Amino acid sequence: MNDFQLTDVDRRILHELSVDGRIPYKELSARTGVPMSTCHGRVRALENAGVIRGYRADIDPAAAGLGVEALISVSVNGRHRKDVPAITEQFRAIPGVQSVFLIGGDRDLIMHVACESVPALRDLLSRHLGTNQALEQTHTNLVFEHLPGLAPA
Repeated sequence: MNDFQLTDVDRRILHELSVDGRIPYKELSARTGVPMSTCHGRVRALENAGVIRGYRADIDPAAAGLGVEALISVSVNGRHRKDVPAITEQFRAIPGVQSVFLIGGDRDLIMHVACESVPALRDLLSRHLGTNQALEQTHTNLVFEHLPGLAPA
């Protein structure tokens, strides 16, 4: 567990970075009301503490030619519970997988996938999930619209 204690300044910085991860320090300073040198130091401290895990592009799957999105919930066969970490890594390596979540409840994992078409989604399901003996059950929900979350205030 991380012992890093977030300050109000840290929270303001995190909020602004969650809105725009490429914000220049000068603008970050203006938006948070703290000196640029403080912003720079706090961002480095947040990175070193693992609070900021990284920076990445938020790509719109539809704009990238992947217009069919789905959430696939997966139940792992009881005999294969010990294999969940390996199964998760296998899922992450499948082309089109956007995210994999380990969850509690009646399912074990949820995958967010993006494919170019419904036939491509069907192919992903049959090739990568349908033949996997470690899986007990899958349930696929099509995503009609992705409504991105708002950054915390």
